[in-house]
Formats: sequence, structure tokens, C-alpha cells
Amino acid sequence: MNFKKENILVVDDNNDMLDLVQRQLKSSNYRTYKASSVTEAIEVLKQSNINLLISDINMPDINGLELLKYAEEHYPSLPKLVISGIPSIHNVVSAMKSGALDYLTKPFTSDELNKAITNCLVKTDLMLPNESSQNENTYGEIIGHSSQFKEIIEIIKRIKDTKANVLIEGETGTGKELIAKAIHFTGKFGNKPLITVNCGGIPENLIESELFGHVKGAFTGASETRTGLFQAADGGTIFLDEIGNAPMAVQTRLLRVLQEKEIVRVGSTRPEKIDIRIICATNSNLEEMVSKGTFREDLYYRINIVNIKTTALRNRKEDLPLLIKTFIEKYSKEYNKSNLKINEKVTEVLFRYDWPGNIRELENLIHRMVIMSDDSIDLNHVPDHLKYHIPSSQDIFKSLKEYEKEQILKVLSFVNNNKTKAAQILQIDRKTLNQKIL
Repeated sequence: MNFKKENILVVDDNNDMLDLVQRQLKSSNYRTYKASSVTEAIEVLKQSNINLLISDINMPDINGLELLKYAEEHYPSLPKLVISGIPSIHNVVSAMKSGALDYLTKPFTSDELNKAITNCLVKTDLMLPNESSQNENTYGEIIGHSSQFKEIIEIIKRIKDTKANVLIEGETGTGKELIAKAIHFTGKFGNKPLITVNCGGIPENLIESELFGHVKGAFTGASETRTGLFQAADGGTIFLDEIGNAPMAVQTRLLRVLQEKEIVRVGSTRPEKIDIRIICATNSNLEEMVSKGTFREDLYYRINIVNIKTTALRNRKEDLPLLIKTFIEKYSKEYNKSNLKINEKVTEVLFRYDWPGNIRELENLIHRMVIMSDDSIDLNHVPDHLKYHIPSSQDIFKSLKEYEKEQILKVLSFVNNNKTKAAQILQIDRKTLNQKIL
């Protein structure tokens, strides 16, 4: 991703918070501008080339939501990040409707802030019509060059400009959320909201209210009418992660949304029209859940108009060299460790491992090893459970062709994917090498 990150405007009426955020940003080499009111912020926006706006919501006189609306109207391509000391689904919904790309609750760590900033800038870069930053090995934030990678990208390109419901199935850590982001942000609805919901992360007694909103007095504690996440996604996309964890009552309500294109708030009888695309993801076997009666069959067919199956990393190890290289570059840059190398024996260990946690496990491991290393990632930086990993029965019964392919991929990784050098080491011609890795 090629995006600017040098000019960030931080808006907060609390000077201590302004100073804290500015210090955190400076330590990450960002250039910062400060404003303690919406009026000051507007003047900075007019006079400076700002790449990201970070604003508090609750401020005296004019609140942060008004600033977001002003920025959305006058600087529509400017990414916006909201920070607030009062965690509230109402604030999240209002901020997203006003153009915010992400939301942080105070207090937050420097890592959390940097992650949110990167997230906003990446989303903005994905929404740009100029796709020159993309190459054959990346699409959005998805990385790979295997046949499975290419198949998924072809599906994304076909559906990104439609509002067809999508079901993404695959193991934990295989990039289901990245696929949802790519569908949304590379399509024509990319400038509309993308709301992500972890269906297993919201308490069952609150999930209906969070998703569909509620009216005042609907239940104990409902002191005011609230908008739900489906309405926040109106015009854009709602991503329902781990849909298999949705309670049966929510499944029934979701079916109505899909059939009637409308929601009914908890405690209300009045339907409200919405226009959204629904992307669901699961690591559960929904067909098996349907047969057991724990997932509605009619809902399953409704959400499964377009099906995308992710592949476990152990079954697409040809993507390992590219992923390892990408993550080393990412974290080397973050920790100012330029020209960091990886020992060939470490690469061999990484190829032998089955990766039960998939790409997420790989990225976390590379992150840790970069932190612990100096000039080179060596065997002493690799956790023991990887070094002494016992091959599974799948490894024992691999064909000679599979072992040959693994060896080729190890060599490619060692020579930074230089196929000419790899062919010389393997004593085969480049055309044969290309055929053997297909």
C-alpha cells in the first residue's frame, strides 16, 4: 500500500490528551497538528494539507460529529478516526454515519492508536480509483500468488460492485475479514460504511438491540431510542463475522432483513427500510448445523448466494515465501530494523510446520521474531514447538511431487523469489520451475 501518513490533525478539548496523542504520533514519525476546538480544526484544514483527521466527539460548543460532517462535505477523501472517553454504540453509529472509518475508546495504547491509523489509511488507499499500488501478488490487503489466491480474487472482482449476499467459509486466521474488506473497499460502494460485527463477541441479551436498535422503554435500561448497526451500515456493507454463533432469535430477525430489506427496532412494530450488502463469515460447518437444527436452513440459503472458501495455509505453502517477506518488511519498518535477514534454516522450519492458526499465527510469529532479533532472524528466535514439530500423518503420506514442490518453494524463499537464481540452484530451467510450482 502506498499512502501518505505525514500530516495528522488531532482535535480534542483536553490539552493533556492532545499532548499525549501528539507524543505518541511523533514517536511513530508522524507530523502532527493540534486543535482544541472544532473552529480551530476547520482553520487548520483550510490552511494545511492534512492526510488524517483524529477527533474527539464530546467537546463544548460544537461537538466532534459536526466536524466530521464538515470534513465529509468539504474534504470527502480525508480519512477520519474518532476517539472518545465514553464507549457507546450510539456514538459509534453516529460517527460512522458522519464518515468516520474507525473508532477508539480512551484510554488507548500507542499500538492501538497506530493500528487504527494504519487501518484508516489502508481503507482510504483501497477506495482510491487508481489501482497502481496493486500488483499480481496483492489485492486490497490480501497477499498471495497461489491458485487459491487467484480464484478468490476473481470472485471478488465479479461481485465487488453488486449487493449480492456473500458467505466466506474457512478456518480461523485464513483472512476472512480481509476478503470482506476487499469486496467492500475495491467496489463502487467503498465510500459507504463498512460495519464489522463479531456475532460471538456481543452478549446474547444485547445482540438484537446492538444489531437492530431499540426504542425508549423497550427493556430495563433503555432510557432512549437508539440506532443499530444495520442502520449504521445503510448504503454500504455489514460484515457479520462468526455468523454460526448468532442466537436463533437473531437468525429469525436477520431472515426478515434479507427478505424484506427492512429492520424493526427492539420494542417497536414499525419497519424501517435499509439498503445494505450482507457479508457473513464462519469457521463452523453451517450445513452440519442446519442438519442439527441449530442454524436456520432458509437463512443459510439466503446468506450463501456467493460462496468463498478460504484455504488453510498448510495447503497453500507456495504463498509462504511471499507472506514471510511481507511480514518481515512490515515489522522491520515498524521497529527500524532495516535489511533484516532470515536464516535459511528458519525458513525450512516454517515450511515443515502445519500452521493450525494459519496466516494470523504466521504474522504473530514473524512479529515476535523481528522484535527479538538484531541483524538476522535465526533458529534461536524460533519457538521450540516449531523447531521440534512432529510431522503429521498428512506429511508422512506426501507424494514425491509434493516434497519436490516444497523444496522448490524453500529455495525460492531463500533467494527472495528470484526464479532465475532458484532455477540455477535446483539445476533446472526456469520454464520447468514454473511448471512445477503450479
